[in-house]
Amino acid sequence: MAPCAELVPEPSQNGVVVNGWRRAVFRLGAAAGIAGPAAFTGAWITSSLRQTRQGPGGLQLSGLAAADARDPWIMLAGFLVLGGCTVAFGAALRQALRGNDTGGAGPGPALIQGAGLLTVAAGLLRRDHLLLNAPGEPGASWHSTAHDAISGLVYVNLVAAQLALAWRFGRDPAWRHWRPWLLASAAATGVLLIAYAADVSGPAAAIWQRAAVTVPQAAVAAIAARLMWRAGRAGQGAPASG
Repeated sequence: MAPCAELVPEPSQNGVVVNGWRRAVFRLGAAAGIAGPAAFTGAWITSSLRQTRQGPGGLQLSGLAAADARDPWIMLAGFLVLGGCTVAFGAALRQALRGNDTGGAGPGPALIQGAGLLTVAAGLLRRDHLLLNAPGEPGASWHSTAHDAISGLVYVNLVAAQLALAWRFGRDPAWRHWRPWLLASAAATGVLLIAYAADVSGPAAAIWQRAAVTVPQAAVAAIAARLMWRAGRAGQGAPASG
């Protein structure tokens, strides 16, 4: 009797499936780690330029999706695409990291997927107004308050996920040289978030915020590119752990 197909393990090299439809799904998940940050960055640049007399760094990201923003659907789509792609990338990263002998994937992929879900929630629970302190407006709605709370969790997650991955990569010969870069990225993200939180309504707040979210997104895109490269080598029969 032939064994059930679901019980037959797919051949893999250091956690990267080397054939079959699972490799295609893995590569899609890895590609999502590049597509999500690219879509989000493109959304806030485009949406910022669409606002009257505002440059790319003139308004905070949440305000670009508010009801009184011009074309808020652009920024809303950016939140949703980034969140969905981040969840998919976290799944691919977990598959790659748990398939070797270095003690499993660790909490990093779960934190990344959590950040993706929180990003989707932050996009759907939109802020009330384009401006953070809109003059003459009533108190914030429940969804605007929820948006601010969720955004705070996302910011904490941005640093925690990078630190968790740095810890995990330090135990993996294939990824060990990435550890100092992730530690530096986590530190830079933390410093930028502190600068942003120090004066969230100040003239430079939007710039600090954009920098604080772009740094970890760049780290994710770099890791995703590495995963795609390794998957390509594995598909060609070359060692995936080089």
